[in-house]
Amino acid sequence: MDVGSHPDGPPARGRTLRAIAWIVVAALVVLSVTSAGYLWLNQSEAGCTGDLMTTTVAASPDQFPVMSELANRWNDHAPEVGNRCVRVTVLSAEPSKVAAALGPGWDENRDGTRPDVWAPDSTAWTFVAAARPEARPLLPEQAPSLASSAIVLALPRPMAEAMGWPKRKVLIPELLGALATGKTWANFGHPEWGPIKLGITDPTQSVAGLNVLLSVMDRNADRKLSNQEITASVAFSSSVTAAAPSAETFFDRAAQTPAAPSALASAVAFPTDEYSLAAYRAETPAQDFVPLYLGEKTTFADHPYAVLRAPWVDPTKAETAAKFLDYLLSVEGQRAYGAVGFRDADAQSKYAPLLDKERGFSPDLSATPRVPDAESVNQIIAQWSQLQRPVNVLIVLDTSGSMNERIPQLNATRLQLLQQAAIKGIGMLNNASSMSLWQFSSKLTPTTDYRELVPLGPALAPVGPVSRREALVNAIRGLKASGGTGLYDTTAAAHQRLQQSWQPGASNLVMVITDGKNEDDVGLSQPQLIGKLKASARADRPLPILGIAVGPEADAAALQQISQVTGGRTFAARSDHEVLEQIVLAFAGRLK
Repeated sequence: MDVGSHPDGPPARGRTLRAIAWIVVAALVVLSVTSAGYLWLNQSEAGCTGDLMTTTVAASPDQFPVMSELANRWNDHAPEVGNRCVRVTVLSAEPSKVAAALGPGWDENRDGTRPDVWAPDSTAWTFVAAARPEARPLLPEQAPSLASSAIVLALPRPMAEAMGWPKRKVLIPELLGALATGKTWANFGHPEWGPIKLGITDPTQSVAGLNVLLSVMDRNADRKLSNQEITASVAFSSSVTAAAPSAETFFDRAAQTPAAPSALASAVAFPTDEYSLAAYRAETPAQDFVPLYLGEKTTFADHPYAVLRAPWVDPTKAETAAKFLDYLLSVEGQRAYGAVGFRDADAQSKYAPLLDKERGFSPDLSATPRVPDAESVNQIIAQWSQLQRPVNVLIVLDTSGSMNERIPQLNATRLQLLQQAAIKGIGMLNNASSMSLWQFSSKLTPTTDYRELVPLGPALAPVGPVSRREALVNAIRGLKASGGTGLYDTTAAAHQRLQQSWQPGASNLVMVITDGKNEDDVGLSQPQLIGKLKASARADRPLPILGIAVGPEADAAALQQISQVTGGRTFAARSDHEVLEQIVLAFAGRLK
């Protein structure tokens, strides 16, 4: 990673604002180089002595052009510290890469020029870096904000208009709510657009993606992910249809998309920040976007300015960094940031003419600027990574006769309860998952108490005329209950089958949902089953059994002993909500 270059920067599509800034910077660099000797002589005549000392700022790519221009202006005034000639150099640096490399062992051959000041786009990156023991001592306890940019969802303008914009404000929760309740664009008068599609940017690289996930996954901002929030997060994860490292990728795709109405059928809403959207819209592209805000819970990229507490940052460099900070926060500095689409540190847009209502922005945000804390950042990234892992699951459903009994408070049978929860759970598996479905009762085949209804394979692969996911749903809907409960033999066979199809890099799982106890007197006993599971266990290929015991007659204690042997767990669920929640938590990796 070279902080002196920007290899991951904007691809072919040139952005007007950034292009202008780069031209200005290039011109200033040429002037700086050709007049370096003259500048040094002027400084010497003014009283500063010694070699010209350079303080290096590693700035996020979004603010690199404007900060570079401001550095050149500041350098032109021949700054000095304690009679020492000083200057500032600004380098472009991806925050995620600096967060990974920061520490005493910074290698300039590998990581690029070592920074004295780090100016990422969000304080969240300092938390990511601080999670590494070697980096934590180098970071200041607090870092002032240079500017801010609200995190928004970019929605194609015609779609925003279909939802009532600009006559009324459309917020992110409204769009996500429509998505969660199964609405499509047909509900807004445009069936030709198909389903509502959502894109996400990688939260390990994009502060916009991280902040949107934070708002979705930790809705009450209590820094904890409750079971209910995890359930909602799995639903959100399953609704994501496109992913990219950053918003730049989505903007590039949109810029290459024709303005034809038919193109909206493949359009997605995606996280970005106001600055990036303003830069995109300044080019008047064929496909326009409108920003959707979070409302009172709006989060911001706060652009901190962190002077490193590192051995190589001596007092002269630290004071130089402080003086340059004063200039960045001056009216001149803030006007320069505002001119390209940034708010000030207090989320005010008085210097940001691009963020006006005519362009769809909300100039006056009532929200208090909020950025995620260290605990939230680490938790969200870890949980999202878990949610994005494919699941390799064999679902085993009890269809014994007792499943026909009704649950009075729900006005439904146990089988109907199980069917509803299983169908919803399958819908929440991501598209990279593999899945299979068995049913069991007694003597379903001449030799077994179980029967395979849908063979194991990728979720989107065809099974006859439909996808495997649809085939599972159809099979579950068609289940009928009869017979006894051949629990132990079925569990042993299911575990053995998935062991043979174990997938590296996936969450491998056998899910057994039953309302009863084993009723097969000629098959395996509980001790025999446990012994069989212990003998086949492999530490390098974990395969937990998740048991869900439905109803008061389920032998939850026996199922718990069985599942524990494999590193799994059994839940006693008394309602359809509880069954669904436990299925979802299993998919989210929360077995413990």
